[in-house]
Amino acid sequence: MKKLWAIVCVVGFTAFWTYGFIALSGVMGDRTTHGMTFVLCLLGLGAGLMGWVQVMRHAPRMSGRRAAARARLEEEFSDSLG
Repeated sequence: MKKLWAIVCVVGFTAFWTYGFIALSGVMGDRTTHGMTFVLCLLGLGAGLMGWVQVMRHAPRMSGRRAAARARLEEEFSDSLG
């Protein structure tokens, strides 16, 4: 199910950026813009956000020990750089 939501997220955001660019270029340019372009842009944004929320809901959360270990590892890495 996570893969399905990931696909919905990618397709939704792709539609958002594609139709958003078409709508923006129609507003800024000389050609007329159809109202359906704005609707498809908003539908793509909604689908992308819904897919992203579902993916994040099913993603494993970092427990206290893992978060502390990661912070310690990042600190050691930054100390080794400089």
